[in-house]
Amino acid sequence: MPGGVCAVLDYEVDMMSEYVAEMATRVVTPEAAVTSPFRKFVSQILTSTRLPSTTILLGMNYLAKRINTLKGQGPYKASEGQVWRYLTVSLLLGSKFLDDNTFQNRSWSEVSGIAVSELNSLEFEWVESMGWRLYVNLDMSKDYQAWLENWRDWQSMKKRQVAQASRERLASVVPAIDTDIARYSGHRQSPQSRYLQEQVAEYERYQAMKSQQQSYRPRESGWGHTSWGAPLTPPDSGYGTPDYAMSATSSNDRYNEWFSQAAAQYANRYPQPPAHSTFYPNSRHNSYSGHYHYSQNMWEHGLAECSCTGCVDPMKQQVPYFVPHGYSQPVMG
Repeated sequence: MPGGVCAVLDYEVDMMSEYVAEMATRVVTPEAAVTSPFRKFVSQILTSTRLPSTTILLGMNYLAKRINTLKGQGPYKASEGQVWRYLTVSLLLGSKFLDDNTFQNRSWSEVSGIAVSELNSLEFEWVESMGWRLYVNLDMSKDYQAWLENWRDWQSMKKRQVAQASRERLASVVPAIDTDIARYSGHRQSPQSRYLQEQVAEYERYQAMKSQQQSYRPRESGWGHTSWGAPLTPPDSGYGTPDYAMSATSSNDRYNEWFSQAAAQYANRYPQPPAHSTFYPNSRHNSYSGHYHYSQNMWEHGLAECSCTGCVDPMKQQVPYFVPHGYSQPVMG
């Protein structure tokens, strides 16, 4: 049978001390609470004797039987001091039953602080009430197995309580994560969210500038009063236009017909003034023949800004952009 002193304990001293103190108080004085001095007393005994769990649980079995015997003899009420003495004797008997060569009553007196004479008297009364039958079959005894199962359950419960207390302590230290994204204002947004908003705003500004550039058209003075129709060049004869087999440029007849119609339409829309001859008596200029002039338009470059003779006369000497169709008869002076 296991007994004696353990070099390596099969339990935690603090947890076993709390268990023994709680169970002893519940058995001897059920109405009382566990006191801190009594818990320290139990821890001192277990630390000094280094009893195995088998000896401790067997001693608790002896303690329960002793209290039941006392209650069966009549009204029973124990004091706090009696809990200390009864627990010491129960552990002493359990140690002697499993290993009678380890401790003597003098050793238990030194550990517990109870006089040797008092320990001897209490031990005698105890074993006498039991009929000197200390033997317990640890494998077959239902009482001992009940204590063993109770210790295991209590130990598991305490471990769960310790883990729960540790989680609650950490939860009070670490702040909870706020998952309500809607409560975040602009200055609390994440860097990625702010970057996306900046990119969207930049794209919208770019689209606005692009639309303004497309809607803008340069305005010139000639556009305000001149309405232009079709250009004087066919639509498929511009620069870079490929030659197709059935295009207008591939057929001279169709091209000439289209050009004649466009020229006639242009002449009807913008009538020409009658031919006249212009003579400047200024000695600085030589006389020149008069000829037909088209009305000035935006296609003719070098137009004068004013109508004085000093500005208009030099401009008249420039060749117009469009070559006139006819020539006037020179006037001999």
